[in-house]
Amino acid sequence: MPFRFWHQCIACGERLEPDRFYYTCSKCSGLLLVERDEDYVKNKIGAGHAARNYFDHLRFGEARKTYPNDSGVWLWRDFILPDFPVKYAISLKEGQTDLFEIPDWLKKEVGLQNLYVKMEGQAPSESFKDRGMPVAISDALRLQQDYPALDITGISCASTGDTSAAAAVYSAYVRDKLRSLVLVPYQKISDPQLFQAMAHGAEVKAINHPKGFDGCMQLIQEFTAKHPELVLVNSKNDMRVVGQETIALEILQDLSWEAPDWISIPIGNAGNISALLNSLSRAKEFGLIDKLPGIIGAQTLSADTLVRWAESEFIKYEPGEYKDTVATAMNINDPVSFPRVKKLYDKFNLKFYRADEPEILKTWARFTRAGANICPQSAVALNAVLQAREAGAIKEKDVVVSISTASAIKFAEAGIKHHKSGSKENFANPYEVVEGNLEALEKSLNSK
Repeated sequence: MPFRFWHQCIACGERLEPDRFYYTCSKCSGLLLVERDEDYVKNKIGAGHAARNYFDHLRFGEARKTYPNDSGVWLWRDFILPDFPVKYAISLKEGQTDLFEIPDWLKKEVGLQNLYVKMEGQAPSESFKDRGMPVAISDALRLQQDYPALDITGISCASTGDTSAAAAVYSAYVRDKLRSLVLVPYQKISDPQLFQAMAHGAEVKAINHPKGFDGCMQLIQEFTAKHPELVLVNSKNDMRVVGQETIALEILQDLSWEAPDWISIPIGNAGNISALLNSLSRAKEFGLIDKLPGIIGAQTLSADTLVRWAESEFIKYEPGEYKDTVATAMNINDPVSFPRVKKLYDKFNLKFYRADEPEILKTWARFTRAGANICPQSAVALNAVLQAREAGAIKEKDVVVSISTASAIKFAEAGIKHHKSGSKENFANPYEVVEGNLEALEKSLNSK
């Protein structure tokens, strides 16, 4: 049976069949994107209204009861990976996360009537990486089982915390078949994230490197080039990007197939924004939506490589130097997937903003006080929305979706520090020690 998807080099156009794992193009070493037999896909799911109905039935109809359609990733299998063998699809019921509408009082406060937050922290390992990881690991399992001569024994990755957690969780589910090796920057990820990788049984190596994650990424690429038995599941792996494409598709379905005016996304290694751009482009081509939304790319002041690229009118790409930031999961100065962004961006109205440390903490506290369980990286994206609103790029009635990439609990230490020592102007909410009697409690409350 012919493959209905394949790897294609974004630099030279070389087509590579999915009968082995490719890190990069075997001809020119360029990055890859998954391409599909689009005629086959269209014949299967239809286009426009028919395609919308097809996926609504999988998510909301009787077909949901058939494995793995209860996964917010694999229900899109016929669109993202046509004819991928279901027997290798690993699912922990990821996806189908809430589209959180901010409350009316906060809408008035920020001057936006239609602001939503896509809550990817509700995933099994509490981050958006649980969309790309099941696809990457399922594909590693497919290659291992269908092509035993490859001698695949496991998976590997470098991580600022969320990738390692997702890799550990999904490989743990098939630990009888695949081992898991993760490299993290020493003392540069949060303890809860480190705990996740350790608790789920990954082999964890904390790498002491002055470049932090970028150093880890360089090392894991060198290691996996020498040890092809361990499939790299960072976003350099285009199958990871494929799984992350489902965030965009689910947002569109959440909004009854009306494209929002803007989607804001935090950028680390740039796999997520690559997936967003590619997925939205295909959704428009298939008539799932009638227009492309504007895209807001958000970075920290500490790692603002793509912001500076945009400021140079998309000409000059210059990775910066490592600096600490509270948004540790996006502290990446040389994003691996930048060539994909460069290939895909020009169809979109794309704007970039950066946030410094005080603004990240302030925005984080501002939105969590509205009941949104979001991480510092998510606050960077929301801060970019606020900057775009202030600049007039976003209008008051625009429909805006800001992607929240992880749960706040992964970064509890930083949040606790802010609330214990920050100011009320920055929405800090410290606790007060009160003696254990009614009089003391009444006195404390009445002193407010």
